[in-house]
Amino acid sequence: MRTLIAFALATASFSAFAGNANLDAPRRGDLVATRTVALPAPSGQIERQPVSFSWKLDPNAAVTEQTPFASESREYWTQVDSAELTRGFAIDTTAPGAVIRISPIGKAVPVPADNLMLLRDGRAISSTQSFARRTTAAQLQEAGMDIDNGAAVVQIAPGLGKGRFQVLMPEASGRYLVHVFEPESEYVLQARASQANVLAGGDVEVSAVLGKGDAGLPGSQLAGLLVSPSGKSYDLSFDRNGRALAHIPVDAGTEPGLWDVQVFAGASQGEGRIQRDTRTAIAVAQPTARLGNGVSFDALRLGFSVPVQVGSPGRYELRGTLFATGPDGLARPVSEAHSAAWFERGNRSLALAFDRSHLPPGYGAPFEVRQVQLNDQSRMGQLESRDLAVRVGTQGPFLPAPPAPVSPVVAPTRGRGNAGRFDR
Repeated sequence: MRTLIAFALATASFSAFAGNANLDAPRRGDLVATRTVALPAPSGQIERQPVSFSWKLDPNAAVTEQTPFASESREYWTQVDSAELTRGFAIDTTAPGAVIRISPIGKAVPVPADNLMLLRDGRAISSTQSFARRTTAAQLQEAGMDIDNGAAVVQIAPGLGKGRFQVLMPEASGRYLVHVFEPESEYVLQARASQANVLAGGDVEVSAVLGKGDAGLPGSQLAGLLVSPSGKSYDLSFDRNGRALAHIPVDAGTEPGLWDVQVFAGASQGEGRIQRDTRTAIAVAQPTARLGNGVSFDALRLGFSVPVQVGSPGRYELRGTLFATGPDGLARPVSEAHSAAWFERGNRSLALAFDRSHLPPGYGAPFEVRQVQLNDQSRMGQLESRDLAVRVGTQGPFLPAPPAPVSPVVAPTRGRGNAGRFDR
């Protein structure tokens, strides 16, 4: 009888935390859809069976936040014609050992690595002293490098130091792409987009700085392009703080592929010039669905059901991480859950079914669901991401651990095993 009473009290304690809650207000860096669009159903073979699963996490393991990729560059690209190469194309270097790749464009004559010449102040440097390495495209392709046919790569001998050089190709004909890479340079162009995922019709901020570390070079100039997967480009205008705001067209996001963010930088230094180019990418998606506000939860089963407003038919995925409060009063990650299903247009819901057995001893309410994402799996787009989605049980005591198994002689058969798992 005491066992049955304990079981009833534990169940009542769990049930006290069942109910509804609102999503937390979005935080800086969250991706939140404010509308939905109606698109045709995606074509192709797409899985339509619903799926739901979860796995246990180590509460003592570090949780890393998803941050946009930051690119760093010690290189730049430029196009030159045969007239510039036959008289000597000027290259300013800021460190010894610059690597130069010259690639023919279209029907231009291939680049002979052995015949390239290096000049300084208009005077030719002997072939034995000019380049530390001369490599053809065929040699690099044999080594597994993806390089255009007819290209050549040379490295300026480190003993020549830095400064202005001229690279000369006597038999040049046509146009060429010149790539200059300075692996030992202390001058770096850094660029970052404020978000890795953006919704069509939204904005993304691009920040960039050319200099040593975080210190920008005085008088440096920045320019950029935002390029769609189809090749359509939009100018980026940077302010004096190195920031540019790009608006994503409202009709973007239906073509496959990432959007390219290209940044170009230059600064004068003495009689020379420092040049750097870099690029990063963002994913653009149409808001085919969005999360609703109300969240229903069942603390006994650790189930969270989130409404989804579906504007376009497709397969949608919800994922999230459950944080539980430990004996020291700190919230730590204990379980991660994913679920996905095919939905037609309308008001739907997806559930995060965390497993109670994933709770370490002594862990319980308050609970938080963090790192929540809503994805359009059928169109490969991220629609929402929230660092903190919902808190529950913030006013009550810690939930006790699941009750111990009850003897079948005392407890009814239908009561066994239901407190320790989420029925899928």
